[in-house]
Amino acid sequence: MHAFTSHPWNAKAAKPNSLQAKGGKHRGTTFETPETRIPPSLGCTHSKTNDVIANTPYNCVPISDLVGKNILLYFSAHWCPPCRAFLPKLVETYHQIKAKDDAFELIFISSDRDQTSFEEYFSEMPWLAFPFGDERKEYLDRIFKVQGIPMLVAIGPTGRTVSTEARERVMYHGANAYPFTEARLKEIEAENEEMAKGWPKKVKHELELIRRQEYMCDGCEEEGIVWFFYCEEWEFDLHPKCALEENKATKVEKEDDMEETKSKEGWVCDGDVCHKV
Repeated sequence: MHAFTSHPWNAKAAKPNSLQAKGGKHRGTTFETPETRIPPSLGCTHSKTNDVIANTPYNCVPISDLVGKNILLYFSAHWCPPCRAFLPKLVETYHQIKAKDDAFELIFISSDRDQTSFEEYFSEMPWLAFPFGDERKEYLDRIFKVQGIPMLVAIGPTGRTVSTEARERVMYHGANAYPFTEARLKEIEAENEEMAKGWPKKVKHELELIRRQEYMCDGCEEEGIVWFFYCEEWEFDLHPKCALEENKATKVEKEDDMEETKSKEGWVCDGDVCHKV
C-alpha cells in the first residue's frame, strides 16, 4: 500500500501543475478562456512541470483536481496487441463509472515508442494522460513493479493503492467492480451466490452432429446447410464453425499481432499481456 504522498500528482508535493481536457472542457469546466488558455510554447506536451494531459495539446487542468478521487493508472502502448484488445472494454467501463461517480478519473501512462504513436493511441481515449516521455513513468513502473502491459492500478481517495490487479477486475466484472476493493469483490461474490439460489445443479444439454438440408444457427444467427450440432431436448442448432472453430480467427489474429511485436525491443507478447524482457 502506497501513501498518497508517494505519488507524483500529490497536490502538496507537486509544483504548479495541470491536466488537459478534450475540446477545451473538463467535467463541466471551460478552459478556452484568456485566464486558463496556455500558449503553445507552454502547452502540456512541452511542460517541464508535473502535468497530466487529455485529448487536446494545450488546455490544462490543475492536478490538484485529482485529490480525493478514485484513480486508475493505465499502463499501456499502441504497439501492444493485448492493450488494443482491452481498450474498448476499458472505455466502456470508464463511461459507466463516470456516469454514476464524477469523483473518478483514469490516467494513461504510455510505453509507446514515439510521440506519433502516443497521440494516435491517446486519441481513442476519453481520459487523461501523462505527456509522452514523462520521467514519472519510470518512477511509477518501479513503485508498482510493472513487468507487463496492459496493467491497471487502482488508487483510492486517500492515495493508497487499492489493487494492482484492476485490469482483471474490469475484464470480469466491468464497472460493477468499482471501486475495485477487496470488499467490493466479496459483495459481487455474494450477489452471484444469491443469483444461483434455486437453480438446478445440473442441466442436461448434449449436442449431436447430424445432417439437414438447411437450418438457422442459434449461435451466429446465420443460415447453414448439411452439417450442424443439434440438441433435441432444447431444439438448439449450432453451426460447426461456431462449435469447433470459434477461436480460429482469434488465434490467427494473435499470431499476426505476435509477429508485429517481435521487433519491439525489450518486450515479448504472450497471450493477453506483453512482458518486459
